[in-house]
Amino acid sequence: MIQRVQSLFLLIVVAFSLLLMVLPIYEFPEIAAQLPVDTTASVALVKSYSIGDNTLLSIINGAVGLLSLVAILLFKNRNLQVRLANVNLLLICVLIGLLFFLADTMGSSLNHRVSYQYGSYLPLIQLVFTFLAIRAIRKDDELVRSADRLR
Repeated sequence: MIQRVQSLFLLIVVAFSLLLMVLPIYEFPEIAAQLPVDTTASVALVKSYSIGDNTLLSIINGAVGLLSLVAILLFKNRNLQVRLANVNLLLICVLIGLLFFLADTMGSSLNHRVSYQYGSYLPLIQLVFTFLAIRAIRKDDELVRSADRLR
């Protein structure tokens, strides 16, 4: 089960899903209150956000991790495994879209520039590994079919 390359790819997706809960995704400066000593100076604080700060992003990210884990366990049913991985691809695309949409919306509403952190690129890596897992599952299925023809 784990020795198959598609299981390793899906396990990496699960690991990135867990990492994504704690890593910062984007940050933007917040203007703090005026300093009491000098009324013209203001302090710029940097507020960092992670997926755990947004409930919808947390649910979608949890679903991505859970679907990847379930797909690993369904190694005997390759057709269902491919279907779950395709649904996982769709969820990752929705996660990426919502992630960048929310960051852009927050930045434009506060008139600040959003700086994306390294955690915002993990869903893109998840997308690649899920695609590679689907490809490996299909190759495995073709190999089994060709072996059945020889019998």
